[in-house]
Amino acid sequence: MPRLTPSAALLPTLGLVMASALAGCSDETPPAHAQPTDTGVVHLPTSVAPTTDSAGHRIQQLPVQASRPALSDQRVRGSDYSYRQPAGWSGGERDLDPPPDTLVQPDDADVPAFIAVERPIRIGSSSLEEAVDRLRSGFEAKGFKPMAAPERQVGGYAAMGIVVDQSDEMRHVYYVVAYAERAFAIRLTYDPSRPEALDVYRAVLDSWSWG
Repeated sequence: MPRLTPSAALLPTLGLVMASALAGCSDETPPAHAQPTDTGVVHLPTSVAPTTDSAGHRIQQLPVQASRPALSDQRVRGSDYSYRQPAGWSGGERDLDPPPDTLVQPDDADVPAFIAVERPIRIGSSSLEEAVDRLRSGFEAKGFKPMAAPERQVGGYAAMGIVVDQSDEMRHVYYVVAYAERAFAIRLTYDPSRPEALDVYRAVLDSWSWG
């Protein structure tokens, strides 16, 4: 299956949606590092997966992790964050507007996937839920039907997810994290029939660190 071409990945980037949706929400207060969430909270296991996220949006359940992809010792470094580079993936370029802060994609051109971290957007005192809701509204205004992804943590901070199906062969999964009064959107674009890319994405999120 061919690699996703720039013309195929036409979903507006979160940077553009966020820049317009959050216009006027930032302030002039210097960024302050937020504290990791859920410290000291014990999450008891449950036999039933939640059907909605904490904001009440319906969750699109994603395939369970089927493999543990290898990660290299090399770290991809961006604006105040880094993550381990997946084995067999390298930095690349995509015709995305605006250009992402970092992007990696499979060395195998037949694997249709890439992971892009959009340039962080200042959100000031807005909460993560408010930022994601504005993003959701932006996608809906463009005719998409976003759903939530199961909530998780990224680098010790709460992350909320958005799933957007552009077609049967192209799905976009975003996890958005609020850190130091900025929103970081971490995007996976892949073919849902090739879920191995989703496992790589999860491994990248698990390896995330700040600073």
